Amino acid sequence: MALSPIMLTAWAVAEIPTLEIDGYRDASTDDVDRVVCRTTDDRVVSISSPLTAPAAELQDSEHRVGQLLGAGVRDRLPFAVPHTLAAGSLDTRRIVVTEEVGGTPLSSIKDPRPVFPSLATAIAAIHSLPGSIVTRNIVPTTTSLDSLRDAAGVIDRAHQTTKVPSALLDRWDAAIEDSGMWQFTPTITHGGITFDDVLADSGRVTGIINWANCRVADPADDLLNFFGRVSPDVAADFMDTYSTQRPSNDQRLAHRARFASELEVARWLIHGTDTRDESIVAEAEGMLNSLLASVVDNPATDLGAPPKAPTTLVFGETQPARPVVPHEPPTDEPL
Repeated sequence: MALSPIMLTAWAVAEIPTLEIDGYRDASTDDVDRVVCRTTDDRVVSISSPLTAPAAELQDSEHRVGQLLGAGVRDRLPFAVPHTLAAGSLDTRRIVVTEEVGGTPLSSIKDPRPVFPSLATAIAAIHSLPGSIVTRNIVPTTTSLDSLRDAAGVIDRAHQTTKVPSALLDRWDAAIEDSGMWQFTPTITHGGITFDDVLADSGRVTGIINWANCRVADPADDLLNFFGRVSPDVAADFMDTYSTQRPSNDQRLAHRARFASELEVARWLIHGTDTRDESIVAEAEGMLNSLLASVVDNPATDLGAPPKAPTTLVFGETQPARPVVPHEPPTDEPL
């Protein structure tokens, strides 16, 4: 049974007596019955009910994080996040009411660079959240050893395609064998921030959305998409701001972020190989060749030693971070 916008809003108002709807629009898809409402106190609230198993799994993940990001946690962040207002069911259909976040996606802003200092501060704030708020296994937890094994697995799979230049495999193997790079303390992470996830207004981050992959993990996971998109000097400035906001002993964070951004190209190659999509494979090969050209004879990009400064392959934003498989290729426009 489909749940109409009227049915969804009626359920939400019954569950939250203080909720007063001023207007709504139907935002349903093939996977979700959903309505987006504006309240009389000028908030935006979504009410959704999944129609498919994948949509239900995604809603479960976002609901768990929505509960995690309670008022006490949100007060520690310099931006807004979606959070759960109510959850329940109607005739066996699960429904979640979420207060949404305002702002323009960074991916839609012609020149997002003025927002980068605010973004560095925002990500540093996420990584500074106390680990005690996830002691009840609300989100998955991975260790530094897990990150090392995951990277090694990607390199092994990429090697099996026979399409990765040997110099890049040697470079990546050196990173795996560099024990110092993997000595870090996992933090609470968003799980892979992309420019689509960041909302901004007037040059600052107003919100970060899409928290389904939130976990305790390598903080580099939240930086790899940024590092894969920007030039070395922009990355260096970004890390200066980040480090000022979050001083730590993790001296190799930028190093791992650059490494992870390179492995996203390998993941794209593996995705194309697994799906037998020759266009993706060819595109990934081109990106690997560009990467190889960018690191030849450049000691600062040697992954076997600490970098002099963050130096990355400049290519467009890769798609959702682990464990989500990317569905669109990165572009070639650096910032």
